[in-house]
Amino acid sequence: MATALVLSLLFLASALLLVLYATRPKRPNQPPSPPKLPIIGNLHQLSSLPHRSLRLLSHNHGPLMLLHLFHTPTLIVSSAEMAQQIMKTHDLAFANRPLLRVAKHLFYN
Repeated sequence: MATALVLSLLFLASALLLVLYATRPKRPNQPPSPPKLPIIGNLHQLSSLPHRSLRLLSHNHGPLMLLHLFHTPTLIVSSAEMAQQIMKTHDLAFANRPLLRVAKHLFYN
């Protein structure tokens, strides 16, 4: 009786996970990204010399790639031509700094 209950709970949990995975929003037109781990993202792929690790990753995934550092998506641009195109077309998006709660409290708004 107990094994049937455990099996039915496992089946319901796996069905729920499958439904949640199938209905999550897909993000088209994202740059290539190396495989990531659930909590730390791509942090495990950076060594003590991160500039060399990023160079190796850019050779495998191209001059424009998306890394997830913990839960923060980070766009990595490793060629001057690509950086020039991005700064030319999206300069207003990169000109603003994010609003940080710490800076707001430290500098009295």
